[in-house]
Amino acid sequence: MSPNKKLGLIIKSPTVASSVKVVAYLKSQKFESLFLNLPRSLDELVAEYVMGMKYEDLVEEVRRRRLLPEPVESWLKEYEPLLKSLKEEGVEICTFCYKDDKVFELETKATIEAALLVLRDSITGKVSTDRWLKLLTSQTNMASVIHREADYILEEASNYDKNICITSFEGRELKKYLEQEMETWVKYVGLPYHFTPLEVLKREVHLGKKVTEDRVRQLVKEHIKFIKEMVIPKDLDTAISEWTKRMLYWYPNIYKREKDTF
Repeated sequence: MSPNKKLGLIIKSPTVASSVKVVAYLKSQKFESLFLNLPRSLDELVAEYVMGMKYEDLVEEVRRRRLLPEPVESWLKEYEPLLKSLKEEGVEICTFCYKDDKVFELETKATIEAALLVLRDSITGKVSTDRWLKLLTSQTNMASVIHREADYILEEASNYDKNICITSFEGRELKKYLEQEMETWVKYVGLPYHFTPLEVLKREVHLGKKVTEDRVRQLVKEHIKFIKEMVIPKDLDTAISEWTKRMLYWYPNIYKREKDTF
């Protein structure tokens, strides 16, 4: 592959606020293609949207084609600032949605099942450790998934000199594959960020750590408390922000950095 071709990885936290910061950062960059961490089934529709469709029409078309679960608006909320920025005057780039469809479908089903388990356990007051372990250990092998997604990104990015890819924290693994074939750079947006209790549990399972029933019980109880005390009375972005401040209280100037930095 030509040494002139470059690919930037923007690794963002999973919040709307970080997407807004990504949009601001992209305005300072010159690039030809943008890879979005949305399922490939949305690729053609996003291209149509960029060519002239209204955002509200995009949402309705996603709903009509049943490309995302209901409520569609909730699943797209994190990406809304990014998608709307593509319609701003002067923006002329090629877009690609690179997430594996089958894996995305499995992940959405797992997310819904996890939400139902949280509801069940919060009502009964007992953590369904066996169900949680079954759910978490049944997740797809992420290494093979990331490899396939990297291959797709490289194939499309080879047609452009300057590419940018939006990713979540698995972008660190994605970079390992991409940098073997193309010059890459990394930008983190939306830090500091502290994983929620359920995200911590998922990561421990996926990293192959021996997760005991006591550990599952502890983290699920913490997550239920997080949902009840922070997400429900506020909203997810606010809850994550306050959770990060609480868990990283020792982080230098965390309140100022959250407002002033990417």
